[in-house]
Amino acid sequence: MKKIGRLEGGGARVPVIIEPNHPLGIKPALPTVGVEDEPKGLLVEYGRLLIGHRWRIAAFAVIGACLAFIISLTTQPVFRARTSLDIQNLNVDFMNMRAVAPTGQVGPASGEIYLQTEIKLLQSETLLRRTVNRMTPEAEQITTSPTGALLKLRRALHLPGSEPHSPKQIVEYTAKSVAVKPLGLTRLVEVTCDSWDAKFAADFCNALTAEFQQQDREIRWSEAQKTSDWLSRQLADVRDQLTVSEKKLQSAQDRGGLLLSGQQNGSVGEQRLRELQSELLRAQADRVAKQAQYEISRSAPVDSLPIILDDSQLRDYQTKLVDLRRTLAESMPPLTDAHPKVQKLKAQIRELEGELTTKKLNVLDRMRNEFGAARQREQLLLSAYRSQEARVAQELSQETQMNMLRRDVDSGQQLYQTLSQRVKEAGLASAMQATTIRTVDAATVPNLPIMPRRVRSTAVGLIMGTVIGVCFAFFKARTETVLRTPGEAPRYLNIRELGVIPSARVGLGRVYINKLMTPTSIGLLADAPPSSSNQAKTDQVIDMATWKAHASLVAEAYRSTTYSILLEGREFERGKSYIISSPSAGEGKTTVTGNLGIALAQANRRVLVIDGDLRRPRLHKSIGVSNEVGLRDILRGDIDFERVPLHQFCRSSQVPNLSILPSGSGSEEPSSLLYSPRLRSLLSRLTKEFDVVLMDTPPVMHLADARILAGVTDGVILVLRARSTDREAAMSARDLFHQDQVRIVGTILNDFDPLSEGRTDYYDSYYKYSAANAAGDGCGA
Repeated sequence: MKKIGRLEGGGARVPVIIEPNHPLGIKPALPTVGVEDEPKGLLVEYGRLLIGHRWRIAAFAVIGACLAFIISLTTQPVFRARTSLDIQNLNVDFMNMRAVAPTGQVGPASGEIYLQTEIKLLQSETLLRRTVNRMTPEAEQITTSPTGALLKLRRALHLPGSEPHSPKQIVEYTAKSVAVKPLGLTRLVEVTCDSWDAKFAADFCNALTAEFQQQDREIRWSEAQKTSDWLSRQLADVRDQLTVSEKKLQSAQDRGGLLLSGQQNGSVGEQRLRELQSELLRAQADRVAKQAQYEISRSAPVDSLPIILDDSQLRDYQTKLVDLRRTLAESMPPLTDAHPKVQKLKAQIRELEGELTTKKLNVLDRMRNEFGAARQREQLLLSAYRSQEARVAQELSQETQMNMLRRDVDSGQQLYQTLSQRVKEAGLASAMQATTIRTVDAATVPNLPIMPRRVRSTAVGLIMGTVIGVCFAFFKARTETVLRTPGEAPRYLNIRELGVIPSARVGLGRVYINKLMTPTSIGLLADAPPSSSNQAKTDQVIDMATWKAHASLVAEAYRSTTYSILLEGREFERGKSYIISSPSAGEGKTTVTGNLGIALAQANRRVLVIDGDLRRPRLHKSIGVSNEVGLRDILRGDIDFERVPLHQFCRSSQVPNLSILPSGSGSEEPSSLLYSPRLRSLLSRLTKEFDVVLMDTPPVMHLADARILAGVTDGVILVLRARSTDREAAMSARDLFHQDQVRIVGTILNDFDPLSEGRTDYYDSYYKYSAANAAGDGCGA
């Protein structure tokens, strides 16, 4: 039958379960302090790692933000000016310009290509050079001076990069910063220019658009002028031919004064001659038109020819090519050139480009063939006409010759009028100098710089510092070889972990107060020892934690560890003796020895603690006894421990059931004393008189004392300090004891701080239980 009770002592009440069949008669009712199931999730471990290094990460973040802010203060401000343009389509039907200009406006299906072409022209080197040449004189009047305190300081100290920018640097920087992008699904494009001078940025942007409009006018005027010049030359040739024909007609009239035949139908030869003459006129006009197209195709770009632009099949090819290129551009950021889809699209593009090129060449060949056919047809008709003319001349003689001359004059006049009209239209088109570029919003002087943006720079620096801090935390955790958390010692040493002793900051400091500061828990705080800034007082509090702070977390941790030790030695035919050692100095073994002795004494066990550290004795100070007589005196033979009463060399302490055997006084070499056969006899008597004998020893790594003492005891308890004991040192100490065939009872992880490891919830079960216990006491009162 189990009953819940309280074990009272020293002003504190510890909840226990009364169990008669248990070897100890009681067992703690509290959850085992310091031992809990470790979360296995990888993300949980990462979170604990980051919380453990939170101050280091925060320091990196603050340093990164400060550096970014300082860099932003030393950066020369950059201003950005913006202007928007409307890329309009040219009206090809105005003044019948399609039939006049050698280059024509593209169809509606190719409007996107036209817009992208204009954007590329805005970014062309030629246009930038023209703008740079125009703006260089203005740049020579600009002086860039520091605007911030740090920039002025850099200029005063003549640091690198603090010199004023030259006009050439200003112009080159602004030209390189020009960016053009379309504004959604519209004809509008946005042009931006960055510069160290706000006014120069706006002027450069406006000058760029003005030069682009002027360049567009010049190109269109040049094409129209070429067409007008060619038509003028053709018109002069036709006029000369017409003049010759009129002279011949006039001469024939003067010679014979004849008129045409009065017959309505005339002879068969005359009718045939009229038909040939009509065909010849049409062939000549057709040959002139074909020759004009052919001459234009030789001087103008292929893509600008009207016959190319009006070809529906070519427009379909261009539309398909645009769609394929758009698909390829949308696929490239996630896909690479080696991707099958990308290779297939590129193959389709090359195939379509080849078909498009072949079709254009076929069109040019057709134009050339049509021109040759028209010229051949004209020659054939002319030959037939002359042959028929000879025959008719024989029949009609002078009358037929007169009719032929008049018809030549009529056809020449008709051709002259047609070409004259075309020349006027071409001249008008070249004189208008129309442009498809319209400025929507001119660039204005910006008021604020776009760089540096101190808030964004500081935020980026903060983020980068945080990332570096996190990386450093992971690197530190990866390369650190010390034992840090509970469970690591069993994993690396394959030795049982008897208990975990929390750091004084946890047991006596802020965590204890924060967790228990409730209206019903004020009484518990009175039992906890007060914190002190004096180091000596703090040491005393730590050494006597289980005696002076019964309700503290540290005291409960020692009781839990004591319970593990008692469970390990259930056979009580005789007392058990253990040495308590550590791999290196400073692990807290002396403090652990004293507190374990107190905890065992509170468990109604007769306990003796021996200060076996003959080189640096300290245990007697912690418990508060003199060091006049002790272990040295016994091993030297000054005291016959087998005959004298026990109380003459084992001193009682203020803790009931707890005695201490100090190290004693003397200057002998400890090793020579420890090899004395009296040591084994002494321990044999002491284990008969006491239930548990704990012996504090020097560190095991560089001194043989602990190994000598371990050979005459029942086992070793190894004390490891969290964030201090190196894994290699701990494993070396374990190997030394194993080589000596000494049993290692277990390890105690000392000075564990869950806050430093990001495990703020490690002792939540204890705090909740203590708070509930305090609330119960308040209700009972």
